[in-house]
Amino acid sequence: MDAAIEERRKSRKYDFLLLGATGYTGLLTAEFIARHLPSDLKWAIAGRSSSKLEALAKKLDAIDPKRSQPAIEVVSLEHRSQLDSVIKDSKVCISVILYEDAGEIVIQSCVENGTDYLDVSGDIPLVRTFVDKYHEMAADAGVVLIHSCGVFSAPHDLLTQATVRKLAEGGSARTKEVILSVSELELNVSGGTAHSLLDESTYEPLAHKRARQPWVLSPTEGPKTSASTSFLGLRRDPVLGLLSASSISAAQNRALVHRTWGLLNGTSLEYGPNFQFNEYAKAPSTVGGVLSVLTATILDTLLRFGFVRSIARRLLPAPGEGPDPEKTQCSPVKFEVVAIPDSDDTASSPRAYASFSYPSGPYHATALVLAEAAASLLYTRSLEGQVPGGCLTPAFLGNDLLERVKKSGGTVEIKLI
Repeated sequence: MDAAIEERRKSRKYDFLLLGATGYTGLLTAEFIARHLPSDLKWAIAGRSSSKLEALAKKLDAIDPKRSQPAIEVVSLEHRSQLDSVIKDSKVCISVILYEDAGEIVIQSCVENGTDYLDVSGDIPLVRTFVDKYHEMAADAGVVLIHSCGVFSAPHDLLTQATVRKLAEGGSARTKEVILSVSELELNVSGGTAHSLLDESTYEPLAHKRARQPWVLSPTEGPKTSASTSFLGLRRDPVLGLLSASSISAAQNRALVHRTWGLLNGTSLEYGPNFQFNEYAKAPSTVGGVLSVLTATILDTLLRFGFVRSIARRLLPAPGEGPDPEKTQCSPVKFEVVAIPDSDDTASSPRAYASFSYPSGPYHATALVLAEAAASLLYTRSLEGQVPGGCLTPAFLGNDLLERVKKSGGTVEIKLI
């Protein structure tokens, strides 16, 4: 870790600040920290409700009474001085709030107070705004800002990086394409996720169109991408099988992975000039795949109408709510990736394969990724390419984060095929 970062952190009261701790994802993240991270961790749980924070603190104490218990910080995001005070006391801030409502003020405070930051925001126009406003400022301040650091995006970015490296080990210096299959994922959304999805649907058509551009988050424009699917929206890969263009996070994750490509472009870690990332859902059959594509298209269209969004808000969980955590513990998550080399003889060249799986549901897996990413920033802070900071991506935590995920129950496989 850089000596200047260590010096800056010396006087700070908290290793972690978990902001939004009493929400659905916040609560799961707090429980994961209490069960898996070092017992001497100095941390704080923060939110608006004193009574909810106290109830959470009692729950965490019951998990392990012998470990260091979190402090309680009642924080109103409307009072900037109050927010600045607790962020200035923290080395790493994990933000699991409603980003559309108050995400920017937290980011601004972290940059100004020298606190590394993580969130799970997947709203591309919003992230684009954060990049435009705070990337250079954060880099100059030596502050790391990592968005989309939950299970719906981080494994995609990390597995892409891992397979690109594996191809390089096998003799292929450049990667042409990384294909990701969402192989297992039962999607019961939380209130926060539902809120974000519905808010994304309210953007003007031009903003919505821009958000779906492949290189919208990249600092440099990449090559023209190909759809790589049939007119039915299907694709068959010899390793991953039948795939459908129906993954709801495809555009979001393509933009994220392409940002990693752009930030590493021109360095010794670059992916290659012709690189592209494509994400699909695993299809049970041709009919099932086509139906999935149609369903995704119809849903995306319907959510553009205000009255549909109003109905959806009544039916979906409210912010802070979500699926029963106990029931989702038996709902496995699995992503698989294949990297194709950029060579004249693609058919005979070795490919790289990687997978990530976790036995519990996606929000339990998000708690794992968020907590371990924060631990990586706290204990190691070894950033890819030795960048000083800025609006980065989960891949910039590299192998250190993958190893931490594996030690905490995630299964990661990487190999040449």
